[in-house]
Amino acid sequence: MSQHLDVPKLDEHLARLGRLASTLSHEIRNPLGALSLLVDVLEEELRRPMADHSTHVVQILADVKTELNRMDELVQNYLSLTHLTELCLRLEPMPLGPVVETYVQEMHKQCADCGIKLRLDGLASLGQVYLHQNAFRRVLINLMQNAIDAMPQGGALTLCGRQAGSWAYLEVQDTGKGITADQLSNLFVPFHTTKSHGTGLGLYVVREILVAHRGTITVTSMPGTSTTCLVRLPLAASE
Repeated sequence: MSQHLDVPKLDEHLARLGRLASTLSHEIRNPLGALSLLVDVLEEELRRPMADHSTHVVQILADVKTELNRMDELVQNYLSLTHLTELCLRLEPMPLGPVVETYVQEMHKQCADCGIKLRLDGLASLGQVYLHQNAFRRVLINLMQNAIDAMPQGGALTLCGRQAGSWAYLEVQDTGKGITADQLSNLFVPFHTTKSHGTGLGLYVVREILVAHRGTITVTSMPGTSTTCLVRLPLAASE
């Protein structure tokens, strides 16, 4: 059985997408400009190799990969927004815990490579919710990537589930550098980021997807200690 859920009015949604598209075109020009410059430098390096040729080329290629990843993240997040109306009008009841575990595994190697220990607790108790798996995957990937970025020296990433009343709660907590009070107020503003290579769309996309699922997200942080993102989704009614 599926469920039709209310979403923001189509004209409002399209208007927001139009404004975002305008800003997105500007944001994509930045990595494109950087890529163009890097290619020019690489071409010059290959024409006239110097003593540290190999090291320099490796660094240039690493910078190219960083800019390509940034553009890919921008596009993927924007596509998630454009698909909200068609993807999240019809949601299927399914157990949330196994869905979370499946997508957590996608990030397991990245966490291990960064010296981050993954901890899962209480996911089996999350119960059933109305969900669109592909859209919710973007929620988890964005939240976990933010947590990984906050722990460049390693740490612990914990996903903890529980039920309370008619809601399922999923906490995503890191032991990173935390977020200051003035930054917290701007977390969900499109294209606002404190990362050197951030897109500023990650948490905005998370919130929009959860709204389409009739869910919410709140973020609390202790600067220098930890940040916790609390996702709340309505439980599917028992048949």
